[in-house]
Amino acid sequence: MKTPSILAAAMVLLASTSAHAIDAQYRRLLERSGCTQVSETQGCDIHKTKKQNAKAGFVPDTPGNIGTRVAEQACLKAVAKTVHKSRSLLSVSEVLPAGPNTTVMVIVPGANAPWSCLTDAKGHVKSTMFTGKDGD
Repeated sequence: MKTPSILAAAMVLLASTSAHAIDAQYRRLLERSGCTQVSETQGCDIHKTKKQNAKAGFVPDTPGNIGTRVAEQACLKAVAKTVHKSRSLLSVSEVLPAGPNTTVMVIVPGANAPWSCLTDAKGHVKSTMFTGKDGD
């Protein structure tokens, strides 16, 4: 007899909860600015453009954008030297600007995980690191 009561109480509880979805205007601001709800709490300004927020380091850049090309090329060269492969065999999978530094994820053929490269906007490489397990 308790099961129907518990089931009825659960149904009432579910029916009384409200949805917490974002409204259409806020979603448009997020899309235009390139911010996410999380990055907004970290300082990303939803009233600025995606380009302005990317320059401030809040919006991940896509490979090949002018703002990160120097960092990408420097990282491709550094990782190629580290793994003893031609730079032309490597590719960039992701670019993550964060203030004055940029992390570039580099794909190396034969590796089961990407390489991470930390550089500044001028192409001064600070570190390269394999993101998989040693020996893989």
